[in-house]
Amino acid sequence: MMPIRRILFPTDFSESADHAWMFALQFAQDFGADVHVLHVVAPPPRLTEAYSMNFDPAKFAAVVTAEAETFLDRLVEGAKDRHLTFHREVRIGVDFHEIIDYARKHEIDLIVMATHGRAGLRRKVIGSVTEKVVRLTHIPVLAVKPHTVRENLLRNEDIEKDLHLR
Repeated sequence: MMPIRRILFPTDFSESADHAWMFALQFAQDFGADVHVLHVVAPPPRLTEAYSMNFDPAKFAAVVTAEAETFLDRLVEGAKDRHLTFHREVRIGVDFHEIIDYARKHEIDLIVMATHGRAGLRRKVIGSVTEKVVRLTHIPVLAVKPHTVRENLLRNEDIEKDLHLR
């Protein structure tokens, strides 16, 4: 088995990501790996109207980045009892590009990330960040389904209801 020394956990701070965080932490403990926590902020809009309203993209990016850093600090602080080594970073850019770039530059061995379980036309048109990362990187990716999807799969009555069998 390949050694897992560095795990990347990209987060959007969603409930699904919180669920995947538990997997990242457990794998890190099991393998004695460092945990790299990454959040990607979308670039500020470049609309003419925004500039005419005194919109300052640099100020916007600074505020959103500072807020994301606070959330990362809280996430890591909540796991300090696990005695793991954490690395945090906030980047501005296209989410899947930044995740793949970070993983390559930091020689990540495993990426653990949530999937929101989108289905139907929305998934076909937009795609998911997790799916793009899986397709575009050679690094193993553990895609963790949202907790609510897993719970629904365990309850027959919800499946019957979702499939309109009742």
